[in-house]
Amino acid sequence: MALEAGDFLCGGWVWDSLTHELRYYQRAGKGWKEEPEAAERLREVRSLTWHRWSQAPMQSASGQTMPSRLSRIVVEYEGGGNLTLNEDDRDCAGKLAAALAEAAGVTVVEAGAPGPPRTGTVPQPDERGRLVHRSGRTEVVLDEPLGEIVETRRRLGFATGQRRIPFREVRRLELSYEVKGPLEEFRLTAVHGAQEERVVLAAYQGYEGWALRSEWEEFAGELARTIGVEVVSV
Repeated sequence: MALEAGDFLCGGWVWDSLTHELRYYQRAGKGWKEEPEAAERLREVRSLTWHRWSQAPMQSASGQTMPSRLSRIVVEYEGGGNLTLNEDDRDCAGKLAAALAEAAGVTVVEAGAPGPPRTGTVPQPDERGRLVHRSGRTEVVLDEPLGEIVETRRRLGFATGQRRIPFREVRRLELSYEVKGPLEEFRLTAVHGAQEERVVLAAYQGYEGWALRSEWEEFAGELARTIGVEVVSV
């Protein structure tokens, strides 16, 4: 029987909830091939991880351009072995992960690039033990011994503008994470004063999925304890 659009979960993927079988079909003209390219019956699942990451544009050995935004679902079985699905359409991958996780009775674990954890994306103190962040004409220094944040803005010529923010005026720290295209950004911001003004203490930008979120959360937590405030994710 010919496959119809309603048979597909997304893309070329068909999930049969009665037999717990996942099948992938290739296109044939305006329709689909009768036999699946691959099929897998889901066994007892230990965990399901959805990896998402980006990389610099690359070419395959045949000269074709490979996608820069990648996605992979890894299903680990209780008895050993796993099922690995590469699906770069993020919406489709999300549907696949959700359907398989629901059928297996597990939650979807979201992760970055596959492989060992990548560390070293958080800033380190300078030789004087200060945390320094520079962006454009602005320099922000967190000086723990003095108990203050110093923001310096360079203006035209040699003129500068500077303000000092004592730790006691900081109300909280905000850790934000954002993905724009192939790039991700972590940003740690101090919210201070009655008007809740903001000053960026640290930031990182790179290809999506390569920075370790837990490393940034630990870094933000340590800095919040130093200042004597809480840190919230926004």
